Amino acid sequence: MSLSTVKLRRDLRASWPRFVLMVFAIAVCLMAFGGILAAWAVVGRETGSAYLSTEPASATIVLDEPVDAERMAAIADQARQRPGVLQATGRTQFDTGVQVNGRPRDLRLQTFVAAADDPMRVARFDVGQEGSWPPAPGEILLGRDSLALLGIAVGDTVTIEPPGSEPLRLRVAGTVYDPSLAPSPQYQKGHAYLSASSLATARFDQLKIQVADPAGPRVASDDRAEVVAVAGEVGSWLGRDYDVDVAEIQVPTPYAHPHQWQADVLLLSLMAGGAAALLLATILVAAMLNNLFTRQIPQIGIMKAVGARSGRIARLYLAMTFSVAAAATALAIAPAIFLARDRVGGLLTMLGIEPVSLTAPWWAYAVIVAVGLGLPPLLTLPPLVRASRTTVRAAIDHHGGATKPSAASGVLARLSRLPCLDRGVLMALRNTVRRPARFWLSVGLLASAGTVFVAGMSLRSGTEAEDGERLAQRYWDVDVALDRSAGDGHVTAAVRRIPDVTEVQAWRQVQIGIAETGKLPFTRTYPDQGHGSITLNTLPTKSTLVEGRRPRDGETGVVVLDQAARDKTVPGLGPGDAVRLFIDGTPTTWRIAGIAEGGGEGSGVYATAAGFADATGQPQVVNRLRIITTSHDERTRQTVAAAVDRTLTGAGLTVGSSQSVSRGSTASSEHLGPVLGVLLVIALPLGLVGGIGLAATMGANVLDRFREFGIMHAIGARPRAVRRIVVVEGTFLAVASCLVAAIPTLLLTLVLGYGLGNLFGNAALPYRISPLAVGIWVAVVLLGAALATDAAATRASRITVREALTYL
Repeated sequence: MSLSTVKLRRDLRASWPRFVLMVFAIAVCLMAFGGILAAWAVVGRETGSAYLSTEPASATIVLDEPVDAERMAAIADQARQRPGVLQATGRTQFDTGVQVNGRPRDLRLQTFVAAADDPMRVARFDVGQEGSWPPAPGEILLGRDSLALLGIAVGDTVTIEPPGSEPLRLRVAGTVYDPSLAPSPQYQKGHAYLSASSLATARFDQLKIQVADPAGPRVASDDRAEVVAVAGEVGSWLGRDYDVDVAEIQVPTPYAHPHQWQADVLLLSLMAGGAAALLLATILVAAMLNNLFTRQIPQIGIMKAVGARSGRIARLYLAMTFSVAAAATALAIAPAIFLARDRVGGLLTMLGIEPVSLTAPWWAYAVIVAVGLGLPPLLTLPPLVRASRTTVRAAIDHHGGATKPSAASGVLARLSRLPCLDRGVLMALRNTVRRPARFWLSVGLLASAGTVFVAGMSLRSGTEAEDGERLAQRYWDVDVALDRSAGDGHVTAAVRRIPDVTEVQAWRQVQIGIAETGKLPFTRTYPDQGHGSITLNTLPTKSTLVEGRRPRDGETGVVVLDQAARDKTVPGLGPGDAVRLFIDGTPTTWRIAGIAEGGGEGSGVYATAAGFADATGQPQVVNRLRIITTSHDERTRQTVAAAVDRTLTGAGLTVGSSQSVSRGSTASSEHLGPVLGVLLVIALPLGLVGGIGLAATMGANVLDRFREFGIMHAIGARPRAVRRIVVVEGTFLAVASCLVAAIPTLLLTLVLGYGLGNLFGNAALPYRISPLAVGIWVAVVLLGAALATDAAATRASRITVREALTYL
């Protein structure tokens, strides 16, 4: 065995607690980073393959009036001959109430209808083993995640009411897996799949097309601009050759699941945090190794004196660094894989994806190993080279202290002359800031963890505050949706007679298309008709206006657009410009009065009831109700909701849904749940690294002052006094980290509240700093400081004079 190997083994054995801390710091952060990277790779692969397996339509052209099955088949056949069209088929869908075995459910069922002879080359889905496509007349298929939501089992009987048809009793013949839709629990709505053969009269109002990629004629295009161009040409062709008016052309982002962006943002945020934690951990390890190299300068001088060259010494210390990196990588790889497999299931469930495999691709493991083995040696290289080039003369002159005292040390030294100040505390403070780089590294690590933790908890507080604001604005107790509009007076009079009802607010809401003058209406609506859709409301928006003004009561011909609707459809328009709204396929021209901030009640476009009636030439009718009850408890809400359903149905109206507002809160929590834990997950490895950094700093400080503590013992200092000095140093570092973290925490909370709020809700979250989070972090960091300094304090209190004299 070579002498270099012997020295390496002895160094590792002599300083094994320090090396254990290095390995643990890198392993924890590498585990977090690697787990998130593997999860991101799996989610991207599984989501992409599952979504593309449905052969999603590039565009859905919605007709203003449905056509019969034969005419739609002819239109689809001719559409497939149009330039740029790869596939085409006719479909329809509708929302309906549902009864299970004769008992009504308070949830809606979104039903997708296709012809029995549809070849399913576009917008397809996978049928489970319990059923087959097409289902026999009198049978229906349900989405797998809808069974538990609706309390239905295969073999049960459901009753639905298709538009313009008598109620249908259908047997649940099987299940369907459709990864192109968001999960049923997130929107509190079931999904069903029906063959047109089960309907008395099948009529279709959707032409779904796939647009070919110019570079590959048999491949669907991923260029939305190309899709818009081809779909617009097909829409014009329908009006020209078939005298069919287009109500809306729905072009979602090609090849993108409706919730793909949500998962990408979460995972990329986590990965950025994991990468930052790993970088900080590696910097910490580099600093700890630098301290070790500095302590061994006398040994380097001896090795140089007996003939060792700089290259050989550099290789020795490089091997030491690589051994730390290899041990950390070996320790982190298995937990990273486990973390990825454990967390990826929940993320895919959020997307409604059933994974084929949870195994990450090979390149993800290669990146984890490469980062784990390569990053520590890379960052340690500068101090390693500097230490290996130390001359014999420099080694002889080395005394282990800082070459130049810091300004803070000088100030504290002058303060120590004052008789009223505690000498032990001043000595502790002076020793803490003696090495500024080491001081700021320890404080920075703890401050980073505290900033992320408090910002994450404050983000939760902001979310809760937003929910509270929405709850305060949500002054009503029951939401009611009618399938067909009715006269305002007729509806509200019937509802006001119901016991426990104190007030009724009615308005009209319809899904529309928006376009500039002379153009067809394009939206980004997905097949679920929720994501990307635009609605027109006659209920005034309560959102803040960013441009223009609000319509006056009874004013006609003017509308207010919210920012999201404007930016996604007619980004070049503003107050004073003309805009076309396609209402039930009929184009109407309006003047934009103002632009509203997103995030208010309702979404899209707002007009007065008089303006809506004037534009459509129809009387003022309503299809949405908000009901305020005498008591705001859940039991009263449920009772009133059921009574409204019975009363309006008895009056000849078709009720789409009648439910408590708490149902909407359930749907919101399904969306916000994954967001709230993002920063808290990032704070965990940062906090561990900060604690390790504090322990390492205190250990290095004790070693730097080994002779100093020996002298203190020689002149009569008691072990308790020495221990107190070291503990005060650690406490000072912890308190300093809390003070340093204050301003970054305020800024990070502001940035995250604005960014994530606009990303998920089109409006910044309320700015809140969580006092609970501040209190928890201060308590944790002080307790952590006490634990981290315990070993160093114990060692310092036990240094003997003989050990100090023989210390090299």
